[in-house]
Amino acid sequence: MSPPTPIKAVIFDIGDVLFNWSPYTKTPISARTFHQILASPTWHAFECGHLTQDACYAQIGLDFSLAAEEVAEACAQARGSLQRDETLVAFIKELKGVEGVHVYAMSNMAKEDFDALAQMMDWALFERVFTSAAAGMRKPDMRFYEYVLQEMGCRGEDVLFVDDKVENVRAAEELGMRAFVWNTDETVQCLRELVDGPVARGWAYLRRNRGKLMSFTDSGITVPEHFAQLLILEATEDRDLVNIPPNSKGTWNFFAGEPTLIPGGYFPDDLDATAIALTVLSETPPSLVSATLDKMAQYANADGTFLTYFDRAKPRLDPVVTANVLAAFYRSGRGAQHPRSLKHIRAVVQQCAYLSGTRYYGSADVCLHFFTRLLQAAPNDHHL
Repeated sequence: MSPPTPIKAVIFDIGDVLFNWSPYTKTPISARTFHQILASPTWHAFECGHLTQDACYAQIGLDFSLAAEEVAEACAQARGSLQRDETLVAFIKELKGVEGVHVYAMSNMAKEDFDALAQMMDWALFERVFTSAAAGMRKPDMRFYEYVLQEMGCRGEDVLFVDDKVENVRAAEELGMRAFVWNTDETVQCLRELVDGPVARGWAYLRRNRGKLMSFTDSGITVPEHFAQLLILEATEDRDLVNIPPNSKGTWNFFAGEPTLIPGGYFPDDLDATAIALTVLSETPPSLVSATLDKMAQYANADGTFLTYFDRAKPRLDPVVTANVLAAFYRSGRGAQHPRSLKHIRAVVQQCAYLSGTRYYGSADVCLHFFTRLLQAAPNDHHL
């Protein structure tokens, strides 16, 4: 499953979200009939700019056996009842201060109604307001949503959508948006968490520091290396965040460039970083993946453990390294070639031999993360 992407845009409906109003008027038109009028094909055509206001009122009068003047008066009184939701306005202003987030409005609204609202609302609150009258389409028409996404330059996955009508929310969800039926307090809390909660702030940090996400020691020395870059790419699926150079030789070194803080300066390529690269970098040619796995197989011990380095003079062992190497084999459909390795990892997990960490992985939670990666490498393989 892909990780959730950072939110780039929030779309709000206007009627019954940003503005509240009353269908109760001092006319013969009941609240129930007024709602029926707003749900009628004639009103929908008016909202899309296909009818003038006078033509709409006249046709509504015919459709509902009402006088056009009564329809006009009821609409005027309904407009007069509009009240802005100041809590939401304050929240939208708060959203506008969140780095990387843009705020839009999208509403089924006739031009005349939009112009009337301009006296009560500073539309500069939004980066842009999309109305059915201007677009010639209305929610839940999928074309309207697709048009708005194109104009914003966003994918559905980048967007939060808020509307009071379930059918409009469902249409947004079909295009990948994270959508909510409006409920003042509950919805604001959910939006705040998604836009400016811990996960959102984490994404903001990553975006601010794209290309500079380097490891460093507890004494502040920067350590340019591939391993963390590969893990960041795996977790975010965002290549722009990391610096990972092309590699045509197949094997990888932990360090990017000259080894840091290594006596003598010698540090061989290692099976651990190589295994992570083979499972993360989808652009690696299959022939190179196969050849690299063949080479890694030469560093398997009789008991199923794998050496950490492509250097038999450095016989370092770690069960998490073995799990990572095994994951690379399973990802390529070759996991069954190393049953002893799987038996070894299974024993480590069953006996909790990782609780105090391992040689290179210092805590149990980190070990469990990489054991889980092994399971994810071939989720349908019955051996795992």
